[in-house]
Amino acid sequence: MIPQRIFTIDFEFDSVFVSKENLNISQKEMTLEKNLEKMFSIIENTKTSPSFFVLASTAEKYPNIVKRIAEKYDIGTHSYNHTLVNTQTIKEFSDDLKKSIDTIEQITGKKVNKYRSPGFSLSSPEYMEQLIENGIEIDCSLASTNHFYGQKTTNLQTPHRIQLQNGIIKEFPITTFKCLWKNIGFTGGGYFRLFPYPMIKHTTKNQPYTMAYIHVSDIDSNKTKIKGLPYFVQFRRLVGTKGAEKKLIKWLNDFSFVDVNTANEKINWNEQPIIKLY
Repeated sequence: MIPQRIFTIDFEFDSVFVSKENLNISQKEMTLEKNLEKMFSIIENTKTSPSFFVLASTAEKYPNIVKRIAEKYDIGTHSYNHTLVNTQTIKEFSDDLKKSIDTIEQITGKKVNKYRSPGFSLSSPEYMEQLIENGIEIDCSLASTNHFYGQKTTNLQTPHRIQLQNGIIKEFPITTFKCLWKNIGFTGGGYFRLFPYPMIKHTTKNQPYTMAYIHVSDIDSNKTKIKGLPYFVQFRRLVGTKGAEKKLIKWLNDFSFVDVNTANEKINWNEQPIIKLY
């Protein structure tokens, strides 16, 4: 049986992409620890056990927090530098991935076998091969729609297997819904903050599978503008932050979510579709 709903949290600084470049915001503007404590309170009070996808460069700055996460929750890597995959060479991507895995494993003492690409920008079989080469078994990066930082990479809306030259990756894709002629996300980031909760609740209820993803900064109601950001990027970064915390609490109270590891254990993968990409 496929678990219907999976909840994940991206643990990172508040970073945004501009013209396919990563803009790192100075640490003095960050409230990461405060927001993480708020997130801990939310998931504990709603009895939700998420998977955390940890940005390894952030983990280096906050090793004790990452240890705390790993002691209680499922954990994966969200890369080292939060650079869009499709702006890197294969070697750059592989080096970044390996460094992220090594960093998180050294801090937590736990094996890392799950990956989520920055901006859901994993789009090529050549890059996916590097996941297998580096011991990644489960990916949560693909989406059934073109989006800001990457091209459509799958047509499937439920967990499936990807057959590559060097092995198989288990895929938990991002959930979308059909709006006119286009698939649109609704389960995380700016989409979750933008859409009204009744719409999110209705869509979640009627989806056979939901992959939810929240950034720690999504519930930061004190976010301020960053000088120099284009208007649309600024809008995507700030929209809905004032009400995101209450909306998230409602969502987690109205629906039961599991982490990626629990979902993986409950699925009979031999019955799931397989896509050959070689």
